[in-house]
Amino acid sequence: MKGVEIHVGLAASYVALALGGLYFLYALKYYASTLIALSLLNTEGQLEGMGIQPGDPGLGYKDQPLVSIHLPFYNEANVARRIIDACVDLDYGNYEVLVADDSSDQTLDVLRDPEYRMSRPAVKFVHRRDRGGFKGGALQQALRHMHPDAEYVAVFDADFIPPPDIIKKFLSVFKRAGSAGKPVAAVQGYQLHYLNKNENWLTKGVRAEYSGSYMVERVAEEALGALKMVSGSVFMVRADALSSLGWTTSITEDWELTLRLYLEGYRVVYTPLIQAPAEIPSTVSRLIRQRMRWAEGHTHAVRRYFWRVLLSDRMTAAEKLEFIYFAPYYLQSLLFLVGTVCWVVSEVYRRRPPFWTPALGWGLVVSNLLAIPMMGLAGMFLEGDLRDDYPGILGFMAVSLLLTPYQAYAALKGLLEAREGAWVRTLKTGFITDSLIGVKFRSLVNWLEGLGVKVGSRPPGVDAPLPRGPVRRLLMGACVLLMALPFLDWAASLVVALSHLILSDPQAAVTWRTMFG
Repeated sequence: MKGVEIHVGLAASYVALALGGLYFLYALKYYASTLIALSLLNTEGQLEGMGIQPGDPGLGYKDQPLVSIHLPFYNEANVARRIIDACVDLDYGNYEVLVADDSSDQTLDVLRDPEYRMSRPAVKFVHRRDRGGFKGGALQQALRHMHPDAEYVAVFDADFIPPPDIIKKFLSVFKRAGSAGKPVAAVQGYQLHYLNKNENWLTKGVRAEYSGSYMVERVAEEALGALKMVSGSVFMVRADALSSLGWTTSITEDWELTLRLYLEGYRVVYTPLIQAPAEIPSTVSRLIRQRMRWAEGHTHAVRRYFWRVLLSDRMTAAEKLEFIYFAPYYLQSLLFLVGTVCWVVSEVYRRRPPFWTPALGWGLVVSNLLAIPMMGLAGMFLEGDLRDDYPGILGFMAVSLLLTPYQAYAALKGLLEAREGAWVRTLKTGFITDSLIGVKFRSLVNWLEGLGVKVGSRPPGVDAPLPRGPVRRLLMGACVLLMALPFLDWAASLVVALSHLILSDPQAAVTWRTMFG
């Protein structure tokens, strides 16, 4: 029995070391992204040329190019009119709105109301009788009905509320970012999942997750010139590039479009200054179904495009490295969970490799555990929401653990099965708990637009201090400490071991003094 315990303990410790080490590579990336975002968004001139500063929305556009806005609908009765009305009221003179509808419920009655249609003559309604190709199929149908003179296509999911100036901001970023480097095919904005953030603990947790992703991780990717993903909504793409490639029938059509754009030699620009607020899935079952679809479709596309990306001569090393990091994205939480469980087992049996210590093991666990929550804290700090929304971090950690087995199963399914599963719709309720996001978020917009001024001064129109000072320094210091924690623990254990050796072995003490004087 004792021999079995020894073997189980040793096996568990080696598995823990391997999986914990793999996840630590992700943790290092998350900590580095947090440091970059906290530094970059407070450093003079560092954002110039990155497409993060929209500047004057009308800059350089004598004639307004035609923009075609595509709205894919599938049973969206609760929110359909809300987004259509928002799009009709955009502050831009040359655009069309195309509703690509696959609905089979009362959404049809909402959209077919003659009085409603007559009051919105700029809106085209395209209805399909089947859901062939899911969202990608609906968007492909919209492409067929798009005005032939359209130069850009903007896409919004039904639960979003685009602000009036969003087209001008998109076009401004295209203008600024297209002057250097690879041609820009798409600009991705911030999907500000915020409207019902205070509905329950789950919505608060998902809100924190999105804050870390869009305010920290994607900002760092933009700064490093890495691959950026087109994320399904709140993006604008060149009509010629999109018409040439078309939409696929993947259940993650946005991720597949991203890969195809990069393989054609294009790049995607991300900016947090273009935002549209949206709804957050408010029940565990809806969130699980949504993330399982993402995990399966993502991994299936990675499998099909893996070697094409790595062997492409049109993609940079930074873009390929980001793809490699992103490839097993939906399996990383499983690495952490299994690795941590195995480490606990090895500690119970007190068996571990000779070079491994309890301090090093627990240091690795803590460092890995806090990497993503630190991104969420930093993201909310940069948005000015840390004081109100920090409890969401606990919900975020709970959500991450809850989703782990489901995402892992779906990712393995996408990796191993020949075909993807079906699209699972996420219900939008139209429920709003926080309607003043535009006012609250304005402080961030004003702050970022004033980054060209000297650090420490205040841009015009901003009454509050820039987000630097003790909180920022605390977050950056915590990131550095957590990144170094496993190495510090290992070094401390080594010092303790050497001290015991020297104290217990006189000859070792003589050798030590001879070597180090």
